[in-house]
Amino acid sequence: MGIATANITYFQRFVALLIGLMLCATQSGAQSDFPTVFPQPVLILDQDGLFNNSKLGQDMLLIQAEQRTVLLQESRVISDAFEIEEGRLTDIRSEVSAEEFRLLSEDFDARVLAARESQRAKDVEMQQSIDGQLRRFLVIAAPFLSEIMVKYHASAIVDQRSVLLFDRNMDITQEAIEILDRAFDTNPDLAIEKE
Repeated sequence: MGIATANITYFQRFVALLIGLMLCATQSGAQSDFPTVFPQPVLILDQDGLFNNSKLGQDMLLIQAEQRTVLLQESRVISDAFEIEEGRLTDIRSEVSAEEFRLLSEDFDARVLAARESQRAKDVEMQQSIDGQLRRFLVIAAPFLSEIMVKYHASAIVDQRSVLLFDRNMDITQEAIEILDRAFDTNPDLAIEKE
């Protein structure tokens, strides 16, 4: 075997050894990038769907609708009363002095503004109550959702609004509705107990 042939053989062995070392290093680095525990599934939930379609959520929505109706009726009564009073003011305008009418008008305007502010504050309070109802609903639903997590050995439940794409088989919304409905059928005062 000539010197040239021997040099090629040594070179080939060196290259093979170098490639082998690089492959080992790559595999070792790649393995360290992955967790040492097996990944658990992440479940998807449509929170709005759970609230709007469960019996408990619908019961809460009904209470909200009744409260909204009461507030609207109250606003209508106040508005009607002010319309009548405004008509009376218009009727007596020619019977009283300009100064007296000015005082009556200013008093009327102040009471109208105060009533509007009061109704606006009640409306804000109503909206806060609605937001609070949703939070309370999720507190009530949490133990039932936790049971589903345990059932599927899941690591988390994520609201579908925060997920771009997902496997529909991971959506537990309907199952959660059924579990929550059974609990509500057993105890219709479920929401009251958590207040």
